[in-house]
Amino acid sequence: MEEPSTFGAQLMRLVELRGIDVGALARRTSVSQAEITSVLKGDEPAPSLVRRLALALDLHASDLFVVAGMQVPDDLAPLDPTAASAVGWLSWELTYLPRAAPDLHELIRAMPQQPRPPGPPPSTPPYRRYPNGAGSLVLRLLHNRNLNWLGAAKYLFGIGRRDMLSASTIGMIGHGRKTLTPELLAGFAAFLDISPHDLHALTGIDLASAGRPVHPDAAEVAALIWNARRLTADQLRQLQDRARAMRHERADELEPHLRCGCPGHT
Repeated sequence: MEEPSTFGAQLMRLVELRGIDVGALARRTSVSQAEITSVLKGDEPAPSLVRRLALALDLHASDLFVVAGMQVPDDLAPLDPTAASAVGWLSWELTYLPRAAPDLHELIRAMPQQPRPPGPPPSTPPYRRYPNGAGSLVLRLLHNRNLNWLGAAKYLFGIGRRDMLSASTIGMIGHGRKTLTPELLAGFAAFLDISPHDLHALTGIDLASAGRPVHPDAAEVAALIWNARRLTADQLRQLQDRARAMRHERADELEPHLRCGCPGHT
């Protein structure tokens, strides 16, 4: 199975996928063709060029920084690193509760923008320092959505509709100790908000053989997870409280075994 190569090679595949050439990309990014060519040959792009490339290729700019192996600028990074566990809290309702995805997404969009917490961004812990590979790229893209290993496992099961994996197994994918199969990548694709064709271009893994269906609300959930990056941990806790209330309010729409067992609720 092919592993990701240089950023230049990945960029070239993304460009070819869109049916444009180097000259057209240079025009779209308002830089010289020579500058684009140098990046395709292996030179590290300037941060300003990464932003322009993302716009030209219709990708999230922070994702393209991740693909390039560069530090995501503060203004593009998830707002609150302490919220990394909070996004996973919503996975149950988004998986099982009817209409939860559009309703919770609307609440996220309505929440006021809070300032970025003060202080420098936390350093990457050793267990999240992955070797180069397809699995590591997917894990770093997940972290760019403020998802930790456990949150990724929950969404892989509920939204990707793949087998339930432990958090440590998700970590093994990032470290190359468990193969990122087409089935697994298709499951991650369900909530990454990146097209399967682009993931193929970035990882070299063909998703065509992955035939298992994903959750019908997958596209909405992927957009929700992306937009939740701008929230603080406190805001996500408020969202979780509302999600739990919805679970009680809509209990009659759930199968009996899925209804909440909290005292006072059936």
